[in-house]
Amino acid sequence: MNQPQSVKRENILLTAQRLFSRFGLRKTTVEEIIRLTKIAKGTFYKYFPDKEALFLEVVEKESISLVTDIREAVSQATTSLEKMRAYLLTKVRMITELVNLYQVTRETVDEYWPRIESIRKRYLAEEQKIVLEILRNGIAKGELEVDAPELTANAIVIAVKGLESTWMLEESLMELEEGIDILINVLFKGIFKD
Repeated sequence: MNQPQSVKRENILLTAQRLFSRFGLRKTTVEEIIRLTKIAKGTFYKYFPDKEALFLEVVEKESISLVTDIREAVSQATTSLEKMRAYLLTKVRMITELVNLYQVTRETVDEYWPRIESIRKRYLAEEQKIVLEILRNGIAKGELEVDAPELTANAIVIAVKGLESTWMLEESLMELEEGIDILINVLFKGIFKD
């Protein structure tokens, strides 16, 4: 039975995603991807000009998946506090799954970072839109008082981005959730005594 082209292409992406996250870009070979996907070499090159193009597409796919999951989680929450918590928790949970988006191996960072960084910048802009929506929604509901929502959204996203590497190393989801609750408390209540 012949698989449709879209299924073959998706199987290549999924196989590559697993291999890249486990072995990195350099140690993953086209031959291994072909063997595990059970396709001909020509089929691989029909969809991807080379392994690097496939890697970039895997990273792009992971960033789209992350934005989609964050938007879904945020849309299910009702208050600004719940929406911010949903945003942060979803991001933390997805970081461990989306290894290729978040971890570029040291051996490839200089060579591939410029191309990956453009994908991450697009994702970052989407993330800033989500946080800005949370803030504006909270302002409209009278839950939040924010003088400069755009600047605040950017500051929150940049601060959270700075925590990503720490989150990737953390093994306990419970400790991560505690840390998120502390961060949310600081964001919503501040640290100054009234």
